[in-house]
Amino acid sequence: METKNIGNKIYSTRKEQGITLDDIALKVGVAKSTIQRYETGKIINPKLPVIESIANALNVNPAWLIGKSDIKTVPVPAQSLPQIVEYYEHLNDLGKHEAIKRVKELTYIPKYTQKMDLIAAHNDHITDTDELEKTQADIANLKRPN
Repeated sequence: METKNIGNKIYSTRKEQGITLDDIALKVGVAKSTIQRYETGKIINPKLPVIESIANALNVNPAWLIGKSDIKTVPVPAQSLPQIVEYYEHLNDLGKHEAIKRVKELTYIPKYTQKMDLIAAHNDHITDTDELEKTQADIANLKRPN
């Protein structure tokens, strides 16, 4: 990897987009001086995870940034990734395991899922047959796996 070329690409893209060193540093999770050292080519052995994070922050193809591709734009699927993926990528293995566990837990709570057919509160002392059938149907829907 030619670090001077990488630095020039980071700098010129950042300037084109009107993004500050502070903005990039915050998105990448490193010090402003680290981004500055990448831009000036002072980092001899760039870390690929940092390069990928910088590319994501600039919305450019990481392969272009390191000179392995002529395509500057990010492939379409990567542009449409939800913000949660960006947060997830900053986690270590333990954090990733915990994040998956917590997101899975959210899928068990009806108000957070897209499948909110009918959730109703009912009186425990139902005497109307139609209302009883509705309650039983609601309970069956809640017990149904997602």
